[in-house]
Amino acid sequence: MSRTRHRSIVNVGMTASVAVLRACEGLITVAYLLKVLGAENFGIWALISTMAAYLLVLDLGIVGALGRLLAGHRGVGDIEGFNRTLSTALTLLTGAGAVTLLAAVGLAEIFPLIFHVPDHQLADVRMALIIAGVWAALYFPTSVFDVVLWSYERFDLSSLIEMPIIGLRLSLILLLIHEGSPLSHLAAIGLTANVTMVTLQAACAWWVEPRLRPIPGVMSRAALKEIYPIGVWFSALSMARSLTQQIGPTLVGHSLGNRAVATFSIARQLTTYCATVMLSLTQIAAPRAAVLFFGRHGDEQKILFVGGGRAATALALFFAGGFLSLGAPFISVWQGGRQDAAFAPLVVLMLGEAFPMAQGVTYSILTAMGRHRTLARFAIMEGIGTLCLAALLMRPFGILGVCCAIAVSATVFRGLCPWLLACRLLGVAPLAYLRDAVAPVVVCWCGAILLTVMMAAEWPVRGWISLIGYGMLYAALYMPACAILLLGRGALAPAKSLIHRLRIS
Repeated sequence: MSRTRHRSIVNVGMTASVAVLRACEGLITVAYLLKVLGAENFGIWALISTMAAYLLVLDLGIVGALGRLLAGHRGVGDIEGFNRTLSTALTLLTGAGAVTLLAAVGLAEIFPLIFHVPDHQLADVRMALIIAGVWAALYFPTSVFDVVLWSYERFDLSSLIEMPIIGLRLSLILLLIHEGSPLSHLAAIGLTANVTMVTLQAACAWWVEPRLRPIPGVMSRAALKEIYPIGVWFSALSMARSLTQQIGPTLVGHSLGNRAVATFSIARQLTTYCATVMLSLTQIAAPRAAVLFFGRHGDEQKILFVGGGRAATALALFFAGGFLSLGAPFISVWQGGRQDAAFAPLVVLMLGEAFPMAQGVTYSILTAMGRHRTLARFAIMEGIGTLCLAALLMRPFGILGVCCAIAVSATVFRGLCPWLLACRLLGVAPLAYLRDAVAPVVVCWCGAILLTVMMAAEWPVRGWISLIGYGMLYAALYMPACAILLLGRGALAPAKSLIHRLRIS
């Protein structure tokens, strides 16, 4: 097995493990916080998290641009250009961090003017927002170390760092957060975990590349010329994406109240977990796509586009099918019947997110090809479409109207448009792509979904044991067929060998 293939397999395995751990942490945390804080306070915390996400758009696209540029320098063995670009980005991000901290202080003052906050919680909410702002300010300059690991395709090291951090954060929440705990304590726990993680990332970055020389205050004109054209559009892209993600909870919180935010957040959180897992797995293709583009390997780009699309489609449909068939009993068991109303919004959001999730590799290929301007335009149109449709549908349909607006805009501008663009740039016929990458997976998916739904209708879910059993049934019906599609008949060789040994013994 080649070193590159071995590294890819390790990266996929480690990244998948972290993504699953992250989702499990989120499920436990959300259920626990809803129980101890109540729907009203949890809604306020969700809004604080939303406001903190707004602060992260102030990086001006530098982090996204830096990853592509460092991968390019690494691909041609230019360590001098690598350090020059890294130092310039570090200087710019340090300035962005200072601006972010000032913005957080201002946001803490206007937050109670936008959302309802009880008088006795004003000081606590403001402190939580400032702590979130401190983390955002630190994140910008320290993110360069994670980008270094990314550019060297060391997702395994990033995963090894994040695994204990997930356990640390969850343990602190369960031990320190109780009924009546200030929200600022939650924010402080997040800050502690994140600072620990970036410290470890910095140490690993120097271990991977001992020649690393990031120097704050250095501004190279050559590096600025590299960063600026990409960073401007990456900034527009990341800003539009981030703002679009926060439109839903902001509108729901402002118009329908904090309790409605809690219901909406349950549905959005589950969808976000799936999208995060997909992003974690498909981003492994990003540095490889950059190396192939700078190396002018057009045929290998096509193989990555179609083959990666097939794998991403299989995973996206796996998550979507699981929640469509078992989402209602899952929410009921998970939340003890307190948030059953979140299932309908979940269905709408998941249907809208399915095709965009399946285009994770497509996004990596397009960014490697320098198509940030077009992707930014798509993201801006998605935000405008979401806002206009949500404003139109929220009054008659409430939360479901907001979810429909999000789903339609995501499918069109984050799914269909980038996919058609990649087909045109790489010379792949859309019908051929659908035939090779989508149709076989959909056939397997429909069969697994149908059988799972029929079984669950005949023998309803009664608790965690039966729910896990149905989940295993769904995976057993779907995964082997997809493995054959993705890896060929050789995918079943280990299982056949195991059965043969058992028969002999």
